[in-house]
Formats: sequence, C-alpha cells, structure tokens
Amino acid sequence: MSYDEKIVKYVGSHRNDIIALEQKLIQTKSVTGDESQVAALVAEECRKDGLAVELVEPAPRRMSVVARYKGTAGKPRVMWYTHYDTLPSGEEKEWKHPPFAATIDGGWIYGRGAADNKTATCASIMAFRAIRNLGIKPKGDLIFTHVADEEKGGTFGFKNLIERGYGKGIDCLFYAHGGSPGRIGVAANGACIIDIVVKGKAAHTAYNEEGINAVQNAARLILRLQKLAEEVNLRRYPLPGTDSIMKSRFSMNRCVGYVADNSVPQTCELRIDRRWTPAESLELIQKEVQQVITEWKAEDPKFDAALTVKPDMDLSVSAADSELVKAIQRSAMKLGYDPKPEGGSHSSDHGFFNSKHHKPLASYGIGGEGMHAVDERIRVDEVIQTTILHCFLMTDLLEAT
Repeated sequence: MSYDEKIVKYVGSHRNDIIALEQKLIQTKSVTGDESQVAALVAEECRKDGLAVELVEPAPRRMSVVARYKGTAGKPRVMWYTHYDTLPSGEEKEWKHPPFAATIDGGWIYGRGAADNKTATCASIMAFRAIRNLGIKPKGDLIFTHVADEEKGGTFGFKNLIERGYGKGIDCLFYAHGGSPGRIGVAANGACIIDIVVKGKAAHTAYNEEGINAVQNAARLILRLQKLAEEVNLRRYPLPGTDSIMKSRFSMNRCVGYVADNSVPQTCELRIDRRWTPAESLELIQKEVQQVITEWKAEDPKFDAALTVKPDMDLSVSAADSELVKAIQRSAMKLGYDPKPEGGSHSSDHGFFNSKHHKPLASYGIGGEGMHAVDERIRVDEVIQTTILHCFLMTDLLEAT
C-alpha cells in the first residue's frame, strides 16, 4: 500500500477525531488580543505528538506556538504557518448557530474561525499525527508556527517570530489557510497607513473669521486626494509567471476633527489605507501624496498639513514556479483540484518572512465561507480534505521514507 493510500485510509478512520479537534478549537475563544487559551490547547496537542514546543508571549496573553520536528536528514527545513486568532463574532443573535458552539448542521461546521483559520490549525496538527502514527519518517525538519495577531497585522504574532529569528535557515514557508482550492497565493501587496494632520487655528464659532477651520480645509484636501486615489486604483501589475493581476489600492478611511459644537477645530486628522504592488514603493507613495499637499500650499499659504507614512505589511512576492508551488499542485491534484499560482491585492503577514529571508513561500487552502461575517462555516468534508492535503504535502516536501 502506498503512502497516499495509507494516509487516506488513516484519515478516514480518524474522521471523528479530526472533527472533534476542529470543534474544540472553534469553541476555544481566541479573538485577537487574547490568544492564550487557544495557544495552551494547541501546545498540548503538539506535545502529544512528541514535538518540541515553545510558547512565545511578546505581550501578556498574546501567545504563539512554535512546535518543532527534527527530520532524519535535517533538510529541507519547512516552516508550516497557521494563525488561530479571529475577529469578534459581532451580534451573536444574527448567527444561525452560536458563533462559538461549533454546531454541525447540514454537513457544515458553523463558528467564528471555522474558515479563517482554525481548519488550517486543526489540519496541520492532525496531519502530522497521522504521519507519525503511520510510521512515516520525513527527512526534512518541520517548524510549525501557530500564531496570534494575524487579524491585526502580526506585530504580536508572525512578525514577532520573524524578528526573533525563527525564520533563520528555513528553506520555504507553507502558509496554510482556507479559501479557493483553485488558487495558490505567491504574492501580496505591501500595505502602509498614511496619516495627514491638517492644521488650522482655533476660535469660538461666534468669531469664526478669527480662526482657520481645519475640517473645512481637510474636506478640500480630500477632494484633491480623491483625484490621486482614482488614478492609483486604476493601476495594474501583471504578476510574472501567472495569469493574475495585482491592483494598487488607495482608500480614505478616517476623518476626525471635532472639538466642540461652538469651536472652530484647530486640527483634522485624515487616515488612508494604501496597498502597493511590486511596481511601486513607499518612497513613491509618500512623494505622490506630499505633492498634492505641496501644490495646495503653493496656492494658499495659510494651508498647512503634516504627512506621515507608516509601513504596516511588507510586500511579498515569491516565484510562481518554486518547488513548493509544484508540491502543492501535486498534492492538490490527488484530491481532484488543479490550482494555479496567483498574486493578490490584499496584504499578508507572510511578507515579513519574504522581505527578511527571500525564500520561497506559497499559501493554499480548501474551502470555507463567511470569513469575517455572520455564519462563518466550512464543510465537514473540507476539513477532512484539508487534513489529507497537509499529509500529502508533508510527505512530498520533506521526502518521507
């Protein structure tokens, strides 16, 4: 019997165990900001399989789990990523089933994190358990990183692990998640936050001619920036080696300037979410926005504004024909899928690994609906398929014997 046949048979016979862990993970709340309980659960499960486990806590209750397997040859060294933090559930009464009950209904498991991203966490744990119990011995090393804080950018999660050196010596990163089984992610936009403080002069509204209204000036600036936004949002970048197009993004998402009902506001703060493709840079982004401000200053000497550009997520681009991508394709094809590499206009914390280590990475997942929404769910069969995929990929990438 081949490894693949043994894997499929084993996972099928342990279907109930896999679904039970999926439900337990969903039932363990891990809203971004307090991932300590789910970290303890994941660490316990990893220790059951003889993995060397570390709990990394850069801030109170912000816990990630690093679990290591030492292969028979030590090469290749593969980092296996999942995140287990989730968004809040929102109004629970709007859900068909309680968001942390992990109810199974009509072949679906409902719950916050079911699709994003606890199925990947469950599958990676149960896949390694299957391989170990089957006596399959990977030659390469596995470094599992089950992380916190993905939903807020990774500062207390994956970014922190990369800054601490956990990515050193890694040959490739498999970034596991839910999603379309027809797509393999190999690139994601960089992201930054642009803050503009429009400055005015405070005055009582009874004497508003003595003041300079920062909100009114900010409104005029927004109209000027909108022209830039429209131009930026039309930019396209064809990602080499794929059929996909990455899009630049510019969205003005905040405007705050209120002081009191009877006060001309002295300042008004604008915030822009800016995503950039490999054809752009932080320097270009700052130059374009600063030019809009500078041009208005030249027209109106009383206008004043200060600009700050803060990097948020690193640009991430990996080869579309890497051995990692090919291994994912081989594994997915065994399940009836034919995924293609592509780039996205979103941003991802895998950029922190990419920018520091410049090694191949790819993201992939099977299924799930309602991410970040009411009635988030995933099919029971997709949880099982994801587990089988992880088994196939581990044995392929790590040259199991």
